[in-house]
Amino acid sequence: MGKFLITVITFILMGSTVTFAQDAFILRPEGLQTLPTKYMSFSENLNENAKFYDLENTSWNPELETSQSYVDGYWVRFIIKNETNESAIGINHNWNREKKIFVSTELGIKEYPFWRHGVNAAFDDGRILGQYKIQIPIGTTAVIYDFFRSKPFDRYYGAVGGLDRITIGLWKDVRIREFFRIASNIAFISIGLAFGLYYLFVFMVSGGNYIWLSLTIFQATATVSLTQSAAMLVGIDKWWSTSEISFCFYCLFFILMLQFLRQSLEIKRYFPIIGRGFSIVIYFYAIMFVINFYSGMQWPDEQQFDLTKYPPDHQGPGLVKLKFLTIPFCICLLASVILSVITWSKGSKAAKFMFYSFMQPLLAIPITLITFAFYGYTWVTMLVGSTSAGFLFLSMFITFGLAIAQQINELKRLALFQQVKLTEAYQRFVPKQLLKNLKKDSILDVNLGDQVNMEMSIMFSDIRSFTSISEKMSPKENFGFVNTYLNEMGPIVRAHGGYIDKFMGDGIMALFSDSPSETVRAAVKMQQELERLNLDSVIYKRNPVRVGIGINTGMMMLGTIGEADRMEGSVISDAVNLASRLEGLTKLYKSQILISEDTYSRLKINMFHTRLVDFVAVKGRSKAVKIYEVMDGEPADLLNLKLENLSTFTDAIEMFQCQDITRALDRFNQCKENIPSDGAADYYARRCTNLIKEGWDKNNWDGINHMEIK
Repeated sequence: MGKFLITVITFILMGSTVTFAQDAFILRPEGLQTLPTKYMSFSENLNENAKFYDLENTSWNPELETSQSYVDGYWVRFIIKNETNESAIGINHNWNREKKIFVSTELGIKEYPFWRHGVNAAFDDGRILGQYKIQIPIGTTAVIYDFFRSKPFDRYYGAVGGLDRITIGLWKDVRIREFFRIASNIAFISIGLAFGLYYLFVFMVSGGNYIWLSLTIFQATATVSLTQSAAMLVGIDKWWSTSEISFCFYCLFFILMLQFLRQSLEIKRYFPIIGRGFSIVIYFYAIMFVINFYSGMQWPDEQQFDLTKYPPDHQGPGLVKLKFLTIPFCICLLASVILSVITWSKGSKAAKFMFYSFMQPLLAIPITLITFAFYGYTWVTMLVGSTSAGFLFLSMFITFGLAIAQQINELKRLALFQQVKLTEAYQRFVPKQLLKNLKKDSILDVNLGDQVNMEMSIMFSDIRSFTSISEKMSPKENFGFVNTYLNEMGPIVRAHGGYIDKFMGDGIMALFSDSPSETVRAAVKMQQELERLNLDSVIYKRNPVRVGIGINTGMMMLGTIGEADRMEGSVISDAVNLASRLEGLTKLYKSQILISEDTYSRLKINMFHTRLVDFVAVKGRSKAVKIYEVMDGEPADLLNLKLENLSTFTDAIEMFQCQDITRALDRFNQCKENIPSDGAADYYARRCTNLIKEGWDKNNWDGINHMEIK
């Protein structure tokens, strides 16, 4: 019976409330919503100690009667119908420092206890600061009584936060917003403070350069200005959170910003008339600083703060409007952007960084638009837009430091640039890989006779029948032809860890210190690139080019040779001579790539398609060496044919070494029939024919080809 009476009384009270108040506000699941004032009624007769019975029996008005500057706390009543899919609802009376809530639903009356900044915990079960988690069953209506106290309010913050501005929505959305806002504020202030301290440190170690100190104060002021809205949340005295004091920080920020721009862009030096205009604006902000500081200290005793006579307009206090502060600065800022472009076009890298800094805040626009595309016009979009703008502004300030560093070190950088260009010029004659192998940091450290022994692979390449090709071209075409070829081959060598030691007319001598495999890969890539040139280039189509490449691996002495006034890097080794001989043998066998046994033995099995070509004793070497042909650089159709006939060619080589010349001739002729362009098979067929015709010393036969290739 008792529970029934309580329920009846509750419904009677709710019914009386509903008839007195405005219509119910429909709470939808689309995100956080701002409760319009037409759904509110106000009472200034009760304090935070009021009971639910007191609230039901007090008088309610459609608006506040007392000047908003002097409101010491008041109650707001409104009705919410929950048409979301959750019962956990978040409610926030903006800018509140003290708060208490009663919620009347079909489940009864729920009291949410009084909370005060600096006294009660900032976080509690179902509450984040002044954001409360209340329960409204899905599809039902609730009458809410919200106590609110937040001083001070002035013309600026009255329009921003609003004494009667209430945000409501799903609790999970409110919680995410607040945690994100708190985290971003902490990050923002931390980054701003860190860079402010960094600039201060640079100022101290740079010999007291004024511009770094200016940037230090500038960074601190910007951080304070852009985080002024959090003043009440951390319990700062009330006069600090008035717009007058905020405008003081803005004025100081503008002064330092304009002074910074004037110094960094050297406006006074290059644009004296514009520089005088900047000086006038700086004096203006100094005067505004004094006026706003005086007004802020007088709060709230002056009539100008009476928001009944001067309602909130988001334009600041009565004496100074926000637009009066921002317009001169915006004009100067626009002028600075234009001047940075002009100075940049004249070669100033500092101006380039300045321009990049100016452009960064504009990135907030596409970020906001992208968020809007996914979330629409909701609190998420507003929060992301404002947060991204704040961080991008902070990023702009940080980038300004780069501009100043660039300006201060302009002469040093110019000297360094000249030194770098000189070094790069030397590297065109002295490869940096040579310096690396000699363990030298600079060409200045290289002395005549510096040397080191190391295992390297050496590559020789040469254009076939270049003389006959060049006869068809003018001297200018000749140089263009050769340089086009070398410009394509050089990068391939470097890409595989090698460097060109010498250009020998149309030939290349390259050294590789990494691995023989990379050397062979480079040779294959060079042949493939040459095939492309023969197909694509007009001059190469007219003069198709074939290149022979010889590769050997071994110990070499790498160092400098010459005399005191003229020296060069080079290698000295028998291995060099063999590589050169192999390149010459490519003409004999009509092969693209020939490698020595020393190189072949260092390759992984099946890494390349190879075949044994011959046992050769070249001029200058008494010992015969095995030489192998690398076939991977051949056109695809020719490569496939050689692979199909590989076993036949290998059998023929073995028969030849075993003096079974007649059968070897049959095998080589078979290879020729299948592959008419197989130069090695053709060479062996002719060699076998001569042996059969002229005979040979079977007792002293060694199968070695004694060559006189130079």
